[in-house]
Amino acid sequence: MRGSLPPMHFPRFMRRFNRVVTNPIMGTFAWLVPPLAVVHHVGRRSGRSYRSPVLAFPTAKGFVIPMTYGRDVDWARNLVAAKGGDVQQLGRRCAVRNPRIVGTDAAYRYLPPVVRDALRVADFPGYVLLDRTPEREKRGRRES
Repeated sequence: MRGSLPPMHFPRFMRRFNRVVTNPIMGTFAWLVPPLAVVHHVGRRSGRSYRSPVLAFPTAKGFVIPMTYGRDVDWARNLVAAKGGDVQQLGRRCAVRNPRIVGTDAAYRYLPPVVRDALRVADFPGYVLLDRTPEREKRGRRES
């Protein structure tokens, strides 16, 4: 039965509403309240800097982020195009790289056990896996 149902994600009108109303409000505190976080990314066409509040779960190597609005969200497409960005959570900001969009099965082992089953039932259309950038790479990036 699972294969016959379309993946769950929030409707398009909610995406627009959240971009204009909810995201600016959440952006003021999301970086402090886990599992919320803020993804800092650069527009792939505009070159502008953006901040997008998301759910983000830390992993041993980085983060896993559910794609609650579908696979075509700008923040994920921007991260993939730029090959990285930053994630800010619990007041700490860290550089991330190697963004890849994966399905539920690939993301499942990276999710905290307490939310795995709930997120599997939610059947989001994808997840973004990100690796933390090693400290020495971050230092090199700042010096250039």
